[in-house]
Amino acid sequence: MTGEPRTPSPYAWAALSFLGGAAVMNGEIAAGRLLAPYLGTSTSTWAMLIGTVMGSLALGSLLGGWLSARGSAERWVVRLMIASSVLFALLPRGVPWLLASSLERFRAGAAALATVAAVTGIAIALPMASLGALPPLLLHAAGRPRGPDHAIQLGRLSGKLTAAGTVGSLVGTFGAGLLLLPWLGTRATFDAAAVVLSAGAAAFGFYAGERREALVALAATALAAVLATFPAREPAARHGRVLWSGESRHNHIAVVERGEERQIRVNEGFAVQSFARLDGRLPVRDVWAYYALAPSFCTTASPKNVLLLGLGGGTSAEVYRRLYPEAKIVGVELDAAIVEAGRRWLGLELPGVEVVIDDARTFVAAESRRAPGRFDVVVLDAFQFPYVPFQLATAEFFAAVKSLLAPGGVLMVNAGRYGHERAVVHALARTLSSVFAHVAAADAPNRSNTLLVASDHDLARAVGIEGLATTAETKTVLRDLAFRHAPMRPAVWPASTPLLTDDHAPVEWLTDRIVWRAL
Repeated sequence: MTGEPRTPSPYAWAALSFLGGAAVMNGEIAAGRLLAPYLGTSTSTWAMLIGTVMGSLALGSLLGGWLSARGSAERWVVRLMIASSVLFALLPRGVPWLLASSLERFRAGAAALATVAAVTGIAIALPMASLGALPPLLLHAAGRPRGPDHAIQLGRLSGKLTAAGTVGSLVGTFGAGLLLLPWLGTRATFDAAAVVLSAGAAAFGFYAGERREALVALAATALAAVLATFPAREPAARHGRVLWSGESRHNHIAVVERGEERQIRVNEGFAVQSFARLDGRLPVRDVWAYYALAPSFCTTASPKNVLLLGLGGGTSAEVYRRLYPEAKIVGVELDAAIVEAGRRWLGLELPGVEVVIDDARTFVAAESRRAPGRFDVVVLDAFQFPYVPFQLATAEFFAAVKSLLAPGGVLMVNAGRYGHERAVVHALARTLSSVFAHVAAADAPNRSNTLLVASDHDLARAVGIEGLATTAETKTVLRDLAFRHAPMRPAVWPASTPLLTDDHAPVEWLTDRIVWRAL
């Protein structure tokens, strides 16, 4: 049964418009965080997400206009708010399962990956389309003829509803981005929107006399509230036994145990961000082996000051702390939670290491003014796989890093590749060569990393392993690493390789091209 309908006041319509606008932007910002662990936060990802939301809102507007001529507009408003509420509650519980195996689907081919992308897009589009249908329905219901000056009233009403929706969008944007996501996390941000939407639908349903829909909305509110109290099960880890997982302001972090290693994996979990050996042995392999060798490319016998941009859980700092105990080490990391995970789960306490929680670009800019020429070795290892943060890949940034280097110092950069696809490596090498006199490269023994060394001296003038003022034990370790890893060779790149600058740094586009070619 449906109760006797009443005519809601203009304030009720404005409140619903406000609520709809807030829910749309809350959902869009939260969806960005939902996708980030699997698809990254590149401009390509955000363009696809924003395009999906805008297209959904457009379709929703057509739907709302069509529904406005079919039955009570108030009833459809309540129904659509209920639908959006339920879908918001389901999104963070379903999408991660779809995307968790995205890398396996990537390897399986374009068709499988396209299927996952399409299903994910539809899952995000459905609640947005439901919310997009609200404005036409609200205007239709609130703008019923009420006297000879109806046209004037309709224009004013449209302006008020639009303004209320826009203010709601602002509240949803800042509330999700600055409050809910940092404070509660992604899933709880969706849950909060689900509860508020369904509760608002229930209140409006009772107010407008749509009691049957109001009761359904109350049930949806109770369901969303109950779901919010239970943590969502995460997809099973593919890389080892999960010891701990959690979400920081910047990343999803998992600590896994695999064989003789304990590893930190962030976001999609493909790459090992940091690791420690369970037997206490020195954690050197792949890129960390090259980090250990970096001082041998200098012209000075021992590194007095070392800067690690992208400290992570502390593996590279542990390598330097044990091999070069006299060096003063500064580690810069954006995500404090990863550093804490390294301390708690990997046992990397890093005594004597100066840990700075800051953005690498900000730190370098400040340090280049405060203490130019301070560091003998700078290691740059800052990724959000598979993308390189563009602001850490430009000629302007490398020039600032160069100002931090002491005479005879070197910059080592970890660059991502995919097998023989190395467009990003080439771009980084060319850009480094615009700042430094010499650039050399070597592929790590995997499919994903190339190490670049940049200096103003020819590597033939470097001290080498034998010229380092360190212990015989350290030299033995370094000789073994050099024997098992490819030597540095002068870097080369195609003539068409772009120079990366702050104004034009298409690193994401280059990475996307690699992905599509691989598919």
